[in-house]
Amino acid sequence: MADLGVLFQEGRIGKLVVKNRIVKSPQSSALSNPDGTVSQRTVNHYKRLAEGGIGLVLLEYSYVDDDAAKSIHNQLGISRKEHIAGLGWLADEVHAAGAKVGIQLAHCGRQKFLATAPIKSASDVSWDEIERQYGVRPQPMTLEEIRGVVSAFGDAAVRAVQARFDIVEVHAGHGYLITNFLSPHTNRRTDEYGGSFDNRSRLLREIVADIRKKIPADFPLSVRLSVSDYEADGIPIAETVELCRRLETLGVDVIHASGGHHAGMEYEVSPWYMPRALHRWGWEQIKAALSIPVIGSGSIVAPDVAADIVSSGSADFVSLGRPMLADPDWARKAREGRVQDIVPCIRCNDGCLHRGLNDGRSAGCTVNPSMGEEYRYAVEPSDDPQSIAVVGAGPAGMNAALVLADRGHAVTLFDDKPLGGQLNAAVRSELKRDLRALRDYLVHQVTSRKIRVVAARADAALLRDGGFDRVLLATGTAPVEFDGDIDGEAKVVKAHEVVDPSSLAGPVVIIGAGLAGCDTALLLGAAGRGDVTLLEQQEGVLANGYVFTDVIGMPAQLDKYKVSVRTGTKALSVERQGVRVRNAQGNDELVPASTVVLACGYSPRTELLETLGRELPDLKIDPVGTMHKGGRVMDALHDAFFVARRC
Repeated sequence: MADLGVLFQEGRIGKLVVKNRIVKSPQSSALSNPDGTVSQRTVNHYKRLAEGGIGLVLLEYSYVDDDAAKSIHNQLGISRKEHIAGLGWLADEVHAAGAKVGIQLAHCGRQKFLATAPIKSASDVSWDEIERQYGVRPQPMTLEEIRGVVSAFGDAAVRAVQARFDIVEVHAGHGYLITNFLSPHTNRRTDEYGGSFDNRSRLLREIVADIRKKIPADFPLSVRLSVSDYEADGIPIAETVELCRRLETLGVDVIHASGGHHAGMEYEVSPWYMPRALHRWGWEQIKAALSIPVIGSGSIVAPDVAADIVSSGSADFVSLGRPMLADPDWARKAREGRVQDIVPCIRCNDGCLHRGLNDGRSAGCTVNPSMGEEYRYAVEPSDDPQSIAVVGAGPAGMNAALVLADRGHAVTLFDDKPLGGQLNAAVRSELKRDLRALRDYLVHQVTSRKIRVVAARADAALLRDGGFDRVLLATGTAPVEFDGDIDGEAKVVKAHEVVDPSSLAGPVVIIGAGLAGCDTALLLGAAGRGDVTLLEQQEGVLANGYVFTDVIGMPAQLDKYKVSVRTGTKALSVERQGVRVRNAQGNDELVPASTVVLACGYSPRTELLETLGRELPDLKIDPVGTMHKGGRVMDALHDAFFVARRC
């Protein structure tokens, strides 16, 4: 493991001295006012990030004109003079908290999520996700419009200087307008802005030149770009490297290297099944060609990964987005050697995107209920400390116990199984190392506090005799039983019981392609088995409201590990020789199996709640977590936090 101290060495970008090598990556929050002005929530968010010990905070992408640059609801703006005052307020607050601050300038191009025309791009090449939802295709920009956008970037940079930012960044990656020109995949122009690399890179070079002409000569300028858009006919790394060489000669002070675009979100906001630091291969080629510093970005979720990048010379700075939402004190804890106290980003994309921006809300975070509501939900000492039992040591129970203990209550945590609950089954595969980090974090926090852990299954008598003032029930969910007949001689196991892939006789058939079924299939497939079939009666895997990046990427993962997937196929019964199914054509057949794994979903465990209601009617009982509020980690952690905070 690399020495974390390297992350806290002073760094330099042009004339800008940064106290450490950790950068908060620009990340849309939708915390601003609808007109793009800074809100109190915007200030609180970035101030809190700065207080966590980070060196440089880069504000989220900010639209540069009022024509077609704005991408999303409540996006930060820098298109008018009226934006300067709020941006200056925000910059002052970040400076007062001890960090440097910059702002990212952007034009959305074809990635516009407002359901409004016009959408302006290099060509009319559409992203089908936008066109399918809103029925709007991109309009190729005229030469006059291109000149207007160039000037808009320059004027926005002037406003950034006036607001007293320390650095300004041009967003030339992730599928936004400048990338639409750079990539042959989206640029079909035949004029001086299309065709050759020189022509496709002309817009960015003109924007940089216009900015350099309008702002002080020594004002630090960054360009963020994708090392590749990961399209077969897209941006090759050789062009990106040459582009960066040219940007350096034009006066750019640092390259901020990321990757992907919105039509390939698994590369842009890489989820748990993608590698960590997945764009490293690209930014290292850029760094080798330049004398200016390089910021590496993309799934740098853990301090050891970040430290290795800097210490090896792979990049000069590391840029963290989602990990800073998960724990704004990431930098401070890493500096103090308290890595086990860092709340880990699990790269689920649920709170920040799926149930955040994608639903028209502000961004949130699965593992940090205070993200976007900074300073509102402090955990304060209780005025009435009590003796409280928490039943169930899954994510909800452990999180509830932590909050209760921090409030000064005497907490007893009951579970007859190891700490972690269903997380223990969910993290069996090495693919789930991010979620495993969350399990380990919660266990460490529980065992580090004055929480009494009782390895027993709580019942009414145990809770009555314990003399508790209150009980929080975090009993979670139980597997749903298979609704068909099962031959008594068939070898049948439930998904969470599968631990050793070699212990199952093959072939193996898994009934149910929700996350439990898919996870089990990946566990078996990663062990080198080629005899696994996954059955799902619906038309696709992860068909019932799962996180969109999981839905996008799971088929490829199953294919990678040679799992045979049969959708539109209903399991009717389990027999000694296999599973009787009704296939997509309506015909019945037998799918051979020596072992059948049941992954038929989950339902709330309410038996103890009902028993306590009958036998201890005067006991104050609070259900928490997935037993009554949704079924994902976000539901468990958030509900437990807010219930325990009220106790």
